[in-house]
Amino acid sequence: MEKTIKKPIFKETVAVTTMELDDGLVFNAQEVGPMNFASLRNADYGKDFRMPTMPEIVPLVYASLENKNYYDTAKNVIKTLRNNLITCNTGILYVPNGMYVQDKPERKDGRIFMDQKVLEKKLGSREENGVVFSDDGSVRLVSYDFKRGSQSALDLARNLGIIALTGSEENAEKLAKASEHYKLKPYFWALENVDSPQIRVADLGSGSFGGRLGVGADVSEGYGGGYSFGIFESARKSS
Repeated sequence: MEKTIKKPIFKETVAVTTMELDDGLVFNAQEVGPMNFASLRNADYGKDFRMPTMPEIVPLVYASLENKNYYDTAKNVIKTLRNNLITCNTGILYVPNGMYVQDKPERKDGRIFMDQKVLEKKLGSREENGVVFSDDGSVRLVSYDFKRGSQSALDLARNLGIIALTGSEENAEKLAKASEHYKLKPYFWALENVDSPQIRVADLGSGSFGGRLGVGADVSEGYGGGYSFGIFESARKSS
């Protein structure tokens, strides 16, 4: 890794069943599911809690794995990750020339609505190593020049598809560090060579291939086996 990611501080408050991370993120410790994307998006996570995006769920998974020997709430996140998929409020639009990623995507008629022309207009001038961002960072675009399938933790940290999916190089590095808690190399599930627009949702899991961190950008929004942990809306720091 080129950067040093500090060990996260994980604080559990059992009385109110929340998990607080050192970057100001607060999660409801009780998982919600199994449900499809639409149901998870509309689920009741508690007052002022909502479904988290992929950039928000990555710190939770990383902090849980780094603190797995100390907190029951961390163990619960890891168990959910192992036995199910943790689905995120992040949509992926595959088009012939690249992959768009959008946090909190719009929904129309009960389905995710991601239109290439609309997303293109949202993109700004910010570009980091081939990943183009909107001004607020909620929309990202990357070409298909990224590695899929099994790869080393170092490759995962530098993978442009992972950076686009997780919203930052720091989050990609956190996923890479998280993947080192498993014996097998991490795996990146993503489509390729599409000839027509395809919409998918982001997720994380660790139960495949006997235990490895799997980063998903290929699951249909209709998949009904997803789980999630609510994030406290006002706990998010402004970006």
